[in-house]
Amino acid sequence: MFDVVVDVIVGVIMIVFLLAAALTSHELGLSRGTWMQDGVAVDAELVFKANEAKELAERALQGIKVTADGGPCEGVLLGKDIVEDTDVPPEQKDGLAIRLRFTCSHVGRVTVDMSDLLTHLDAGHRHLGRAVSSLGEQDVLVSRGRTDFSFGVEASAWSYVGIGVEHILLGFDHLVFLFALILVGGRFRALLAVVTAFTVAHSVTLAVSVLDLWRPPGEVIEPLIALSIGWVGVENFFVKDADRRWRITLPFGLVHGFGFAGALADVGIPAGREPLVLFLFNLGVELGQIAVLVVLLPLLQVARRRGLLDITLTRVLSAGVVVLSLFWFFERVVGSFRTQ
Repeated sequence: MFDVVVDVIVGVIMIVFLLAAALTSHELGLSRGTWMQDGVAVDAELVFKANEAKELAERALQGIKVTADGGPCEGVLLGKDIVEDTDVPPEQKDGLAIRLRFTCSHVGRVTVDMSDLLTHLDAGHRHLGRAVSSLGEQDVLVSRGRTDFSFGVEASAWSYVGIGVEHILLGFDHLVFLFALILVGGRFRALLAVVTAFTVAHSVTLAVSVLDLWRPPGEVIEPLIALSIGWVGVENFFVKDADRRWRITLPFGLVHGFGFAGALADVGIPAGREPLVLFLFNLGVELGQIAVLVVLLPLLQVARRRGLLDITLTRVLSAGVVVLSLFWFFERVVGSFRTQ
């Protein structure tokens, strides 16, 4: 009786996980901005995607703090417009462009802090901006891990390590893929081969795409990622363990690598720093995967030894993975038609 109750609890936990994954896959949030300092005035134009734009104009004014040498600069809302520019990314069409001006008491080192605004946005929201002043131009990258920037100070390339970790931990489709791969268990050597093959493969296509050697459209890659997850779920009904499973993680890793590249392209890469950013982002992805596996593998091993994760429950969870992958597939196919 106790084992039955535990099985039910584990099943409920996994259902909640899968539902959360369905609702949050890749909903990381992205905004873009142009920041211009001219004397004591700082003008900003920020573009948010449609699902984040509601009531955002006032929040942006209140949630962004601009200071000159530590002294506050007074902000005003200049206007807001619906984005119709065909040059913006598809996810930002029909979004909102907000124009702000901040006036400082004197010319000095100007710092922009977006921490208050980020609390009203998706947990994984990133702001990619271009800051222009008499000190020159620089790319700026703001997230909850780094909430501010200063004019004349280039964003650290090391921030891309955090973006890579974030993409794994908040990209539930990749998490479900890893979970499905190790769900059937197996020898440590076999599981290591599975993860290594996936890592090598996605590192190759990530580099191919970022270095602009070949970049297939996201409208093709994202549905294929969803199908790869479903394939692993179906295969779990027919395999006993992870032995020789590296043969499917190798080609599927190539597909997922293009997905990682799409996420990196959305954030943007500073010109001339592509190799370094590629390495650091990929390092973040690997650190995120290792963190997930360090947690999941011992839990699954303990569950098997105690007889909690039997064949029936494995197949139930695998069936959930298949259903979720089909949901993602149709969602992404329909989404690609809507953005055309």
